Amino acid sequence: MGRPLGSSRPAGRLDRASIELSYLTKLTLSFSGLLAVALVSAVLAFWSAHLAEHHLERSRLAHRVHEQYLSLSSHTYQLFKQFGDALLIGDRDQGSGEAALLAEIRSDISQLRTLIAEEVQLVGDEEIEELELLARIERHINVLLGEFARLQAGAAGSDPIGYETRLSEILDTRIDAEFQALIEEALAGEEEEVAEAEAELRVAIALFERAAVIAGLIATITAVSGVLVLRRGLTKPLQRLLHGAEAVGRGELGHRIGVPGDTELDRVAEAFNQMIAKVAERQDTLSASHEALEQEVSRRTAQLEKLLHTLRQTEANRKRLLADVSHELRTPLTIIRGEADVALRGGERSAEEYREVLNRTRDAADHTARIVDDLLFVARQEAGEVRIQPKEIDLAELVERAVESGRALDETTKTLTFEKVVQTAMLRADPSRVQQVITILLENALRYGGQEVHVRLDHAPGGFAVTVADNGQGLTEEELAHVFERFFRGSNAAIRYDGGAGLGLPVAKAIVEAHGGRIALTSDPGGGVQARFTLPDRPRSRQISNTR
Repeated sequence: MGRPLGSSRPAGRLDRASIELSYLTKLTLSFSGLLAVALVSAVLAFWSAHLAEHHLERSRLAHRVHEQYLSLSSHTYQLFKQFGDALLIGDRDQGSGEAALLAEIRSDISQLRTLIAEEVQLVGDEEIEELELLARIERHINVLLGEFARLQAGAAGSDPIGYETRLSEILDTRIDAEFQALIEEALAGEEEEVAEAEAELRVAIALFERAAVIAGLIATITAVSGVLVLRRGLTKPLQRLLHGAEAVGRGELGHRIGVPGDTELDRVAEAFNQMIAKVAERQDTLSASHEALEQEVSRRTAQLEKLLHTLRQTEANRKRLLADVSHELRTPLTIIRGEADVALRGGERSAEEYREVLNRTRDAADHTARIVDDLLFVARQEAGEVRIQPKEIDLAELVERAVESGRALDETTKTLTFEKVVQTAMLRADPSRVQQVITILLENALRYGGQEVHVRLDHAPGGFAVTVADNGQGLTEEELAHVFERFFRGSNAAIRYDGGAGLGLPVAKAIVEAHGGRIALTSDPGGGVQARFTLPDRPRSRQISNTR
């Protein structure tokens, strides 16, 4: 446990703390010494490597210059030999060999100049003498080329003896003596430079070896001293800590570690004892937390069960959808099969009777095709694969035409009115699809709404809006949440079932959204239904092919 407030450490512990250095100080001193040795060694190694690289580069350049001088000498002697042969026995290749060798000589001189410039940059101005010697060699070669050219221009037939004497003088004196002396002077200089660089490199290597030995000895002494000091002070405290940790691991929470001094490890042992004392206190807290965790698990289990119930309802909805599709398709298909069976089982019939059978069959097939077509259209719209065919249309004319058609088809006494707030509503849309939307909304209002149906065309943000309202019994909030689901039929439609498939509003929604618009139904129970859709001036949605 912690030391009581106001208590003081024993005098012996104070004396030991004042005499002995802390472990942190010992570690700091040991590693500082090792770090200093390492830094000195690193600097020495870097300096030695840099010096060795300098001497190696100097030696490499000297070797390359020496080789280039040998190449220049070889090419020059070959050129002068060809010149001599051409003067004595005639030029057989029309000067092509001499031109190639002359190009090689120019290249040798250029490379020598570049290499000597690198030596000047590496060593200093003392290498400028090599550039001067190279210039003398180049001038001498140019002078010899000029003398050969003058000798070649002279006529050998007028004075053959003088011609051969002059040629012999050029070959023996100017080339074998003077030019060879310049080349040997250059080669001797490069050999001397190579020897000098190698000697300096050996001196640098010897110096580095001595410094490395000294640094190694210092590092060894420092490391051994630090290890001995730390080992002597760390062994017993670490053993006490290890034994205490093993006891706690076995569950002996009453075990305490002895704290004889005030070093860092002694303070660690004291903190360890305090920690063990708190572990027992935490067990009660863990028990309470365990109980709370069990309650939370129970709550989460209830949530998962609720989610599972939702998933089961979703699966039931899916099965109901398949059942609805089967039911909607079974009725027209049954009609088609029944009409065919009647026609086939009966005796001979008149053409008029067969025509009536075929008409009823065609009506049933058309109804089936409309259901399939509406399902396919809604599915493709949900998948983003519907292409509309927009063109310039007047929405006012489409709405007015649909209202007139509704009045003509309505066989009841319902009142259908049209309020045209916007006289002209020009936009780009697919006229047949928009007409289909208006017809769906009108048919729903006339079939399932009240006695009064009102159609309104007005402005909307970025386009136009069409509203179809009736004063019927309306829809509940639950029905409004499902009106755009396939095969859903509200209570008003179910009461007056007349063969509808429950696909009108989903198709209308798919068409409006394919144009980049919106559609919504609002209703108050007993206050009728208001269906409103908006279309933009220009289609904003991406249209995709709609092939069947």
